[in-house]
Amino acid sequence: MKSSKEISVELGRRRPFDRMSATHLEWLVNHLEQVEFKENEEILLPGMPCVELFFIHKGTVQLEAIGNATDEKRILAELVEGECFPLEALEERRPVFSTFRANSDTICYRLTIEDFDELKKLSTVFSDFCKYRSESFLEQSRRVYRLHFSHKSDEQQRLNTPLSILMSPNPLTAKRGDQVRAIAAKMYENDVDAATVIDDDNVPVGIFTMRDLLKKIIVPGDDLDVLIETVMTESPRTLNVSALGYEAALLLAEAGFHHVVIVEKGKLAGIITERDLFNLQRVSLSQLNAEINSANNLDKLKRCSNDIHLLAESMLIQGVTADHITQIISNLNDQIITRTLDLELAKEDLKDLNVAWIALGSQGRYEQTFFTDQDNGIIFEVPEGQDAEAVRARLLPIAQRVNKSLDVVGFTLCKGNIMAGNPECCLSYREWQIKFNKWIQEPTPDSLLKATIFFDFRHLYGVASLSDRLRTWLAEAAIGQKRFFHLLAENAKERTPPLGFFRDFIVDDDKEFPGTIDIKKSGVTLFVDAARAFALASGVTRGNTRERLIAAGDLRKWPQSEVNAWADAFSFLQSLRIRHQFELMQNGSQSNNQINPYELNQLDRKFFLESLRQAGKLQKQLSMDFGMGM
Repeated sequence: MKSSKEISVELGRRRPFDRMSATHLEWLVNHLEQVEFKENEEILLPGMPCVELFFIHKGTVQLEAIGNATDEKRILAELVEGECFPLEALEERRPVFSTFRANSDTICYRLTIEDFDELKKLSTVFSDFCKYRSESFLEQSRRVYRLHFSHKSDEQQRLNTPLSILMSPNPLTAKRGDQVRAIAAKMYENDVDAATVIDDDNVPVGIFTMRDLLKKIIVPGDDLDVLIETVMTESPRTLNVSALGYEAALLLAEAGFHHVVIVEKGKLAGIITERDLFNLQRVSLSQLNAEINSANNLDKLKRCSNDIHLLAESMLIQGVTADHITQIISNLNDQIITRTLDLELAKEDLKDLNVAWIALGSQGRYEQTFFTDQDNGIIFEVPEGQDAEAVRARLLPIAQRVNKSLDVVGFTLCKGNIMAGNPECCLSYREWQIKFNKWIQEPTPDSLLKATIFFDFRHLYGVASLSDRLRTWLAEAAIGQKRFFHLLAENAKERTPPLGFFRDFIVDDDKEFPGTIDIKKSGVTLFVDAARAFALASGVTRGNTRERLIAAGDLRKWPQSEVNAWADAFSFLQSLRIRHQFELMQNGSQSNNQINPYELNQLDRKFFLESLRQAGKLQKQLSMDFGMGM
């Protein structure tokens, strides 16, 4: 057997061991045992319990499908040097499903299940890797879809991967007192464009990038021998190694950063760049941020809007979940809308007014898909000595111009006229209170319909305190309104999951889309409406459907397994909806939400059926919580 040092070097060249601390890697090496298998020897058989993990040092191991001994072998995969098995089965504490056979004389390092569990406790990096591998194995439907659309390798990095796997470990570091000249030279030598400044405890205190070098020293003509702390960006935003790639993407999208510092227990663990996250993207996130922020006309913003679609397509192909895609789409759309408002309001003098532009509906919930229309409104304060009508008369022409500009950029006009340019959506803070209170106290069918749109509002532009105060007031005003919640629940249950008696689908007989199901109206909306009712009744101020379900579940003491099932079912339906829209876009067809369940692959059809069943269970919970006898 090789020496401990040789094994450590060998493992340290591969993930996730290249990201583990030297202490944890040494611990692993000291707990490994070398085992040898002859060519064609069976290592594991279907049904065998998993009690150890194997790392292939030399040779290959093939996975064979279950079948008769006389049948021709069907090879599922071939594992080569550096790979490990059966990680997924060991992580899930289940027997193996396939035959693992030595394809040649093979040498492996073996780790017992007890040591496997201990290593996960010691190393967050290793634990995250195991969890990611296990979850990826179970996400069969998403993988089938990704392979259908892409011929790229499974080694492609995905935004739902833990940062511990995506990050660059052992990043270049500096300390206070170092000169910029020396650090810049190291950045050049190591071919990196950033250095993380740390203290004596390895805690990040700053970051210095090539952009800082150009902006703060080269262009102004300052001295390269200045100390790093005088030009670094202090207190950099950080994420934990267990965070997912999409969280780093959101941070990049929100703040326009190019690097995110990764920490483990507060200490520097690595750094991740936009290139690490989007090496497959046709559109650069930072470039898109920069183009949006610098756009000086609507044509440029329209091109940025189209680029958002390209970015979303690339993320979808990589297998990123619908929750993450819709949040990033909504965040980037926010920036385009904000920039449009900047351009339009630059022509106006509104310094004497406190005004907030709010997003409604799906944008208010951070749940926009590829195609969306406008749902927006305005909250304003009435200055002393003026009345609401005078302020509204001043704001409406501006709002109508903004609505038209947003239509040019790519956000189509709302067919229901739920837009800030409509006098009914341009109200003072007090008028919004009166309107919302009337809907709650006198819940007519029309007011309930409007509540499903307007109660999902969130701040987008202007004076944020107006939106925040109204959100807090609404949460308090709605609590305890039994009749309102009973009718809101009944309204949410008007459309039931399209399931037949024998667990099959009930499809529409629509002439244009026969044999299909509207996945938005008959699937996604069932969860959205239920989550809204539970959130309002529980005082939850979050607007996202998944977050509402989880937060309300915590407050109402629901079983965690049920809450997770509802949240996952909603996410799957959103994912299926986005994938359907993507397919139509790829084929040059007009977008719609009509899905033929019998044209889905077997896995998606099964998950679709189960997701609709979960919608039915959620509606039963509505009846239990908001029945007239509650």
